[in-house]
Amino acid sequence: IAPEIRNELPGVLRQIGTEAAAQVLVENLMQGNPTLRFRIMFALNKLRRQAPGITIDLPAVESILAAELLGHYRSHQILHRMSALRDDTAVLTLQKTMDHERERIFRLLSLLYPQHDVHSAYVGLQSKDHVIHDNALEFLDNVLKPQLRKILVPLLDSEYSLEERARLADRLLGAAVPDQESAVALLITSDDPWLQACGAHAIGALGLNALATHLEGWLSSNDPALRDAARNAKQRL
Repeated sequence: IAPEIRNELPGVLRQIGTEAAAQVLVENLMQGNPTLRFRIMFALNKLRRQAPGITIDLPAVESILAAELLGHYRSHQILHRMSALRDDTAVLTLQKTMDHERERIFRLLSLLYPQHDVHSAYVGLQSKDHVIHDNALEFLDNVLKPQLRKILVPLLDSEYSLEERARLADRLLGAAVPDQESAVALLITSDDPWLQACGAHAIGALGLNALATHLEGWLSSNDPALRDAARNAKQRL
């Protein structure tokens, strides 16, 4: 199935609105393509709102949430190693990708806690107002199961620095990201074109000639952002 058609299927299943349709959506939550994964989560959220009594496989959703959380921790490890680039395109792209990761995490939380207004907490955590931010954090602290709270809150609490989150990730994932080249290597082996583009930018910004062979294949990628990133990186090298 062509990607543009596949991306429309979650919306079709949401309109069907049966438990069987919901089950198909849940079974496909582990899609490697993050855009499709988000569309599936979005469809499940809307389906749950339009049919509150529908049964959703919550243990499966919890497993997907665990995978998303681990991926988000990995992103913090990478960002920590690349933070010396500051406002470089590579860092800005990674931060944007991490914003998408957080949104997916909250989409899954909304499925697990439909009786609570998790979306408002998500909005509140993005507020510049410390009172609103802290209230949203306290809300989650009271709602989440202890084990989930222990993993999630450090990713959201502004009191935690990037370095502290990276150290937590080292312990949680059981493996550190020792240097910038290792961080970029993780980006370029991702299935996410956004992260690959971020890796391409970093190759050029950091002068990582050892990883330059990856740029050639991306010059003919179907993803325009990845093509541009690869072309710009080659020019910088």
